[in-house]
Amino acid sequence: MNQLPLELAEEAPLDPAAERVRRKMVRLLAVSIGIMFIGVFAVLAAIVWQLGEATTPSLTAGDLIVPDGFSVLESDLAADAILLRGTVTDGSQRVLIFDRASGEMTGDFTIGSLAGAASDQ
Repeated sequence: MNQLPLELAEEAPLDPAAERVRRKMVRLLAVSIGIMFIGVFAVLAAIVWQLGEATTPSLTAGDLIVPDGFSVLESDLAADAILLRGTVTDGSQRVLIFDRASGEMTGDFTIGSLAGAASDQ
C-alpha cells in the first residue's frame, strides 16, 4: 500500500531499442513538418506569382479612331480586344475590332447577307 499512484511515479528509462524507435519517430516527424511547410510556401508563392501576372496593361482611357460616318450600335469588351458594331453612311453594318493594349484597329469587317453575296458571283 505504500506504492505511489502512476501519475506521481517517475517514468522508467526506455530500453535502448525503444529509445532508438522514439528517436526515429521524432526525426520522421521533423522531416514531415519540414516538407509540409515547404509545400505550403510553394503554393503561396505560386498564388502570389499568378496574381502578379494577372495585371496586364490595357487601354483604360484613350481615343479609338473609327471611319468617318461610323455610328456605334453596340460594343463589347474582351480580355485583349474591343469590338464595335455599327453602321456607316451608306446603311451597311460593320464590325471594328481594336487592340485593347494599344487602341489600334486590328480588324474591319462588313456585315452582309448571303443573298447579296450570291448575286455578285
